[in-house]
This record gives sequence, C-alpha cells and structure tokens, in this order.
Amino acid sequence: MHVKTLARKLPLSLSPFQVYGVLAEKGQLKHTALLETAEAGTHEHQRSVVMVSAALQVKALNNCVTLTALNLNGEELLKAITDSETINEQFMVRRESTNVELSLAKSEAVNDESQRLSQATTVSVLQYLRDLLKTDSSSDNESSLLVGAFSYELVEQYEELPEVNKSQEDYCFYVADQLVIQHKESQSAKVVVKGFGENAENTVRLGVELESIYDVLVSQTSSQLLSFDDSPAASTFDLSVSDNDYYQFVDKAKERILKGDIFQVVLARTFNVSCSNAYKAYGKLRLTNPSPYMYFINFGDKELFGASPESALKVNKQREVYLYPIAGTRKRAIDDTTGEINHDQDSRIEFELVEDQKESAEHMMLVDLARNDLAKVVVPGSREVIQLKRIVKYSHVQHMVSEVKGILKPEIDSLIAYRACANMGTLTGAPKIKAMEIIREQENHGRGYYGGAVCVLNANDEFDSAIIIRSAVVIDGMAKITAGAGIVYDSEPHLEALETVNKAKAVIDACRNSTPEYSSPSELLS
Repeated sequence: MHVKTLARKLPLSLSPFQVYGVLAEKGQLKHTALLETAEAGTHEHQRSVVMVSAALQVKALNNCVTLTALNLNGEELLKAITDSETINEQFMVRRESTNVELSLAKSEAVNDESQRLSQATTVSVLQYLRDLLKTDSSSDNESSLLVGAFSYELVEQYEELPEVNKSQEDYCFYVADQLVIQHKESQSAKVVVKGFGENAENTVRLGVELESIYDVLVSQTSSQLLSFDDSPAASTFDLSVSDNDYYQFVDKAKERILKGDIFQVVLARTFNVSCSNAYKAYGKLRLTNPSPYMYFINFGDKELFGASPESALKVNKQREVYLYPIAGTRKRAIDDTTGEINHDQDSRIEFELVEDQKESAEHMMLVDLARNDLAKVVVPGSREVIQLKRIVKYSHVQHMVSEVKGILKPEIDSLIAYRACANMGTLTGAPKIKAMEIIREQENHGRGYYGGAVCVLNANDEFDSAIIIRSAVVIDGMAKITAGAGIVYDSEPHLEALETVNKAKAVIDACRNSTPEYSSPSELLS
C-alpha cells in the first residue's frame, strides 16, 4: 500500500496533556488517544504520542474482528483488507458499508508451542495492518502507528479457561493518521499526518490537515488551556467484593496453595465510583501519581485512563524484548497533617520491604516466571536479568521491580511475543495457567481491560506496552477501578484486602475530586 507521510516540527511549548486537551476537545473527541510519560530521566520512556485522528478502528471479540473506517484513509485500508489473499485465507470476510467483519474458524488444539504461536488468531489482523503500513523509510515507519489496548480476556484465544461473562471486547486498536509526537530527551515535537492508498496522492489535502493542526497549537498559550470546574463532584461508591468476602477469597486461595495447585494467585476486586469527567480525573491522576506509562483513550463508547508503573512487554529496533515484573508493594510515608512524604519513615518502609522474606520470595517467583515466558520466544542463551529487586516510588505506593531481557527469535514478532507472555505473571500468579483458572473460579466474571495492556506498535515492529493497572474504565459516568493482591501461603487476608485499597486509592481520589483519608475498604462506602 502507498503510504504518504508529512511532518512538521513543532515548538515544544505545551505538554502532551495540553496538546491533547486542545486537539481532542478535552477528551471528548471520540477515537483519540494520549500516551505520555513522567519518566524524564530514562532512555526507555521518552516519547509521548497524541493521536488526533484515526483512520480505522479494529475491535475483536471472541473469534470475530470488526473493522470500521473512520474517514477516507480508513476506506482505503478496508479495500486492502478485503482484497488480501492472506486475510481471505484465514477469515470469512463480510463487508457492510464502512464496516468489515472477519470471522475466524476456531483452530484445533495443538500441544507444540511453536505451532500454537504460529496459528492464526484475531491478532493476525493487527499483524497484517502493521505490515501493510511498512515502507522503505524506517523514519516514516516509526510514525505509522497502531494504538490501542488488549483486554485480560484475550488469553482465551490461546488457553482453555472456565467460561465467564465478558464486559468488554478482547481488544480495540486504531490505525492513526494524525499525530503529535513529542520527545523529552531532545526537547522536540512534530505534527505528523498520513495518507493511505489513493489518499496518499492528495498531498494538498494532507498539507492542509498538517498546517491546520500546527496553527491551532502554535496559537495556544498555557494560560488559555484546560480550565476545569473544580467544584467537588458527587461521589457514589459500590464495592464488587466486600472485605469479608475477599478474606474468604484469600483463605480459599491458600487452600489451593497447600494442595500444591499453585504457588501464588492474584485476586482482584472492583471499586465502582461516579466519574462525571474522565479527562479531568485523568488530569488529576497524572499529577498525583506520575508514572512511566500514563494514558487516556476515548474508544467512543467508553474511556480508559490510567497511570501504570509496569511495562507489559517491550520490543525495540534491535529486536531486544523486555519484561519488568513488579511484586512487593508498600504505602508511602505520607504525613497526615502536611500531606508531604516523611523521608526518614519512607526509607524505613523501603528497608522493611526489601528485607521481607515473603515479598522477596514472591518477587523471585515472578522473575522466574518472566524468564520462562521469554524462553518461548527468545534466542537460547540470550535471557538475562538486568536489574533485580529495585525499589521504585510513586505517590501513594512503592514497588519492588526487576528487569528481564532477551533477543527475539527470527520467526517471532512483537505481537507473537505478547501472545506468548500474556497475561503477565504479576497479574495472574504461578503456575500461570492454573492461577488464571482459579481467578476465573473465584472472581466469576471477566476482568475486561484490567490486567491487559495499553499498546503502541509501529511499522518497524517496535512495540511498547503497559499493564493496565492503576486505571479506570469509564462508561456513562461510572468508573470501574480494579485492583488485586498477590496471595501466597503466608498471606494475611486483611493485609491483602488493604493492598487492593492502596493500589486503587490514587485513581479513586482522582475520580472523587478530593483526597479522603481512609484505611479500610469499608470506609470507602461511608
């Protein structure tokens, strides 16, 4: 496919949050996205992406993929999809107006891992689109992006799990055609527009789109931006699992551990809270809980936002693949009177976390799980643990983090690597498949986007993703905020319940437009 890229450098006077607010009507514009980072001091987290416009929406549920053209560029992509021999061999194709539906025949179960990874799935559509956008220009390929999210339930396409009701799709992605990309390290920014197929020939139209975005942004000043009504919003709370029921979750999980079924399992519960303005809530969250991965996506029928400390999987230009297991969490030492960090007490809490044998054992188990996951997709002998048990601090909590690296096999791409590693062990437990079965049995419903991943993939097959935690899915003014705790043999039920509160607190506070103090889940309902 012919892909035309036009770009213009932009003065870096506005933050990505401000750029998105201007161009996406403060988050109200459907099918737009903001992916940003607060990690200014590392090479890994330098780029922020504002998706102003998307050509195509790609949504999967079970064995069906629905592609919706959102503009003329999207129409060109639909033509390529319906004409593709590869797609027609793998899927039953049906077109209606601006939609194409692809139905995948369920594959026979195979035990060989390499055969399983090569089987066609709904993710094959994303692989096809990535390759369709690829040109001879590596720099243009860097800005040819697929942006979206995988849900936790995507794993059902590869693993047999107990059936539950799903609340959301398996994934939703967009092919971006209007972007603002900012790099912190070089203090640079650019506006990018894309033309696909016949639209790539219309350079005049593309130039007008480019200049229109540029002119809007350079005319803005920070003082003009994002004036929100800061009056407190009414708060409504509902807890999916009470304290006592969660204690029973923990006790049942410990019984399974004693039987030898599992070593650990991550059990979650959901806090439902009113959220009248998801973008405003995200704006508060990004200030109180700055994180390596911060995101706001307007899917049209829902909004997803969060500030995640944890990468799901990352693949760079050199085909190096990374996993970053996080396990071990403590509250920050926040002074009740001033709201400031008591650094002496905070250091004591950090030391206690590092020396905690339970947390250390749990963490090392998940590091081993990450190494095992990478073994499926990397060149033998290339796995290594780069960092082990480093403490990383955020607004309300501090985590123990490690980093595991390998080099992808020649036949493996980033999406296959994600499939092989999903869902991440820090959100499931170990052994992973058995833990996911127990999660289904006890939670008894789908997790939706919680525990999945927000992702960005370019035509060079560079891939970055964040585990969807410290996040909310907002539908019709109600936010679902899910948080879990890792249950092991010597877990204390009340402490594990409290950990879910600590993890959810920053997002709850953002939605409530206040910073209430509470120490147990029951106080959330008062």
